[in-house]
Amino acid sequence: MRPALLSVGCCLLLMPVSLGAQPPQPPLEGSPEEEDEPRGEEEPGGDALRPPDIAPLPPMDEPPAAAAPSTSGEAASSAVAPAATPVSSGDVLSEWAAPATTLTLHGYFRVRGELWDTFHLGRVPVTGSMVDPPFDRYRPASAGLVPAGGCGEEGAADSTTACDSESIAFSNMRLRLAPTLALSDDVRVHLQLDVFDNLVLGSTPDGTVVTESGGRFERVPRTPRVPLDSFSSTSTPPSAYRTSLSDAIAVRRAWAEVTNRGLGQLRFGRMPSHWGLGLLANGGEGIDQDYQSDVDRIMAITRIAGFYVVAAWDFPNEGFVQQNRLDPLALGFDVADEDDVDQYVFAVARRMDPETQRETLQLGRPVLNGGIYLVYRSQLLSSQAIADPFAERPPFDAMTIVRRDAEAFIPDVWMQLLWRGLRVELEAALVVGGIENVEVASYERSRYRVFQLGAALETEYRLFDDKLGLHLHAGFASGDEDVEGLTVTAGLPPQLTDDRTISTFRFHPAYRIDLILWRHVMQQVAGAYYVRPGISYDFIRNAFGQLLGMRADLVWSRASTPVQTWGNAADLGVELDATLYYRSEDGPDLLDGFYGQVQYGVLFPLQGLGYLEEGGRSVVVGGAPELKNAQILRLLLGVQY
Repeated sequence: MRPALLSVGCCLLLMPVSLGAQPPQPPLEGSPEEEDEPRGEEEPGGDALRPPDIAPLPPMDEPPAAAAPSTSGEAASSAVAPAATPVSSGDVLSEWAAPATTLTLHGYFRVRGELWDTFHLGRVPVTGSMVDPPFDRYRPASAGLVPAGGCGEEGAADSTTACDSESIAFSNMRLRLAPTLALSDDVRVHLQLDVFDNLVLGSTPDGTVVTESGGRFERVPRTPRVPLDSFSSTSTPPSAYRTSLSDAIAVRRAWAEVTNRGLGQLRFGRMPSHWGLGLLANGGEGIDQDYQSDVDRIMAITRIAGFYVVAAWDFPNEGFVQQNRLDPLALGFDVADEDDVDQYVFAVARRMDPETQRETLQLGRPVLNGGIYLVYRSQLLSSQAIADPFAERPPFDAMTIVRRDAEAFIPDVWMQLLWRGLRVELEAALVVGGIENVEVASYERSRYRVFQLGAALETEYRLFDDKLGLHLHAGFASGDEDVEGLTVTAGLPPQLTDDRTISTFRFHPAYRIDLILWRHVMQQVAGAYYVRPGISYDFIRNAFGQLLGMRADLVWSRASTPVQTWGNAADLGVELDATLYYRSEDGPDLLDGFYGQVQYGVLFPLQGLGYLEEGGRSVVVGGAPELKNAQILRLLLGVQY
């Protein structure tokens, strides 16, 4: 999302970022109001209509709005100041109104309950291996374990009973705050921060604390006032490396935008990045999202002949940055330019403004939106081998800074057709490039070639006052016949033959198509193609935002290159997913209000997720067991504002 350096394959795909997506914010002056337009979030159980999120610029020929004179008699705190002293007594004293600074706040609060059953699919490690990634990470830690005293019921005579659970159950929460400070209609500052970001409920009890000793972290057996972990009485705030891996508050974005009505808009800072359907750059704005693309960027946008023209200079990775740990207020700085990852973006897009689009569709005319963006990324040297990122001045030598010589060209095309109740949307991306050296602390001229292709198609047709929805989604991600497995578990996947072409395309993890296989087990669509028909019906759907409905989808997934799968077969699995969703009509915006959602899914794994036959590259000791079906049950409760 995921979001490393041009480390080939997966990283080459996840790093490209382009047009900056905007979180909910007031429309720019001169642009149509968007109260009844989605702000980029997914509707529960539905598809997020995610065009390239470029805030509409004011018309080029519209002059700035004149400030209205103040008629109130409030004090200076009301942001109304008297006019300057007249030059002569003949001048007429008048008042002028300075723009009032405003603060708007959007975001959401959510609590999610998850029940994962048999996500390891019943697989066991193969010969010569003690692990079975990625499946073993979903096997319950207590499965098959015989703890002291056994795992049976109280008073059981047999104290050697093993635990036989196949499921994992937990809940988590997040509060997202996305304020916008508007100095005027043309100057804004945006911020996004998360409180209790995906905090697992009950994970920071007062009886648990972690201490550091000799560079190692150790859990304290118990803390004062808590005689035993069974008697924890309250929850403590998350504190990095004391009660949790992260702090209670995480700041994700901060950027500013300045609009000139005759030229365009300038954005700078750490901002969201989203393009098209979100295959490569995905803002992840949905209330049920976990991943998102954030980029440090300076970007200029203008509008020429109805087209948005975008140019951006990105800072994906500056390499080693020197900081003084004894002086936290000292200015950190980049010690070498050659280890920087340079990235440049150029895009051209046509997107009809929401008001004109509504009027066009109401007249029965089609609407066509689309565009193309180009990303170029390069890196000459790498300082990845520096072990201590906070060292004041590590010894720089051939073992810490090595030649990488990596580059990638990434064109991405997006198209959208809207007509009556029909939506057809397509995104296709190509990654072409190369890497001379893939070693971290040494140089070995191995010259890898990168050639990857990915595409996604979404079609939707709505009937009966938009209550009935017929959906058909499909996607393709190129595979690699020289790589074992569809997931990257240890950095750059090794090439098994002399064909040094890295060709596994990976969708952004925020682009979700199911509930189990690609969302959790594989974590992102990679090296496969799928077809996903679905149907939805809204029992309640009104103009004020209230929504109550159901949806069902069937997802059939197959490997693009069968030899890349665990079982050397194309068929990976068939998944059935069902969703019951509700949204209230509270709040000033259409998508504001209470969200409730219940989801159930079942995955039927096929031979591609199984084992090789006897005589293959790997076999199972004692014979391969039969694969088991995986199930999931999810509950989402949230409030969006």
